[in-house]
Amino acid sequence: MRGQVRIKLGERLQTLLSLIEGGETLCDVGADHGKLPVAALLSGRAGKAVATDISEASLAKARLLAEKENVPLRCVVGDGLTPLKQGEADVVSIAGMGGAEIVRILENAPCIFPRYLLLPHRDAPLVRQYLKERNARITRDIAVKEGKHFYFVIEATFTLPWKEQSLYYGETGGAFAEYRRFRLEKIQKLLSLKSDASLEKEKEELTDAYGGGNC
Repeated sequence: MRGQVRIKLGERLQTLLSLIEGGETLCDVGADHGKLPVAALLSGRAGKAVATDISEASLAKARLLAEKENVPLRCVVGDGLTPLKQGEADVVSIAGMGGAEIVRILENAPCIFPRYLLLPHRDAPLVRQYLKERNARITRDIAVKEGKHFYFVIEATFTLPWKEQSLYYGETGGAFAEYRRFRLEKIQKLLSLKSDASLEKEKEELTDAYGGGNC
């Protein structure tokens, strides 16, 4: 039975939380304040949770929040996933950092975990490209708007092979239609300053994409 979550989450973390289910063991990488793992424990979406961070000072925030909410959050100092062993997590969340840093963490992980929730604050195509190169399946790729900014929550697993999709965007529901308009306008402005093959390719794919009825 899921309990009441007293922690206020933004749209990004709320979307991540919605993808944790079945009493899984969650590892939140770069946990900082610890809101996601504590909320997952409070709601019953996670049966157990571990928070990792390279900074002891940052992990202290997560410990304090867990103590305040009286949930058993395990906190481990370390770089990315390196402190964990096989079987210590069912689902891994990596959020609040750029795509290149997420790729580095995945590349340096000591083992593969069943499921990943990845939320880059920039350079999401780098994450998708890495998953494609490693033949990992993206199972959800949700456009999220928080404040004035857009993000993608990417759910992935290495237990299924890559299924072809755009490297520039994910699912066409949610906030995708608004993101699509915003991004096409920005690309057009950038292309008016100088030509760029990658931007031309992204423009082509976004132009052809279904925008939730708002094309």
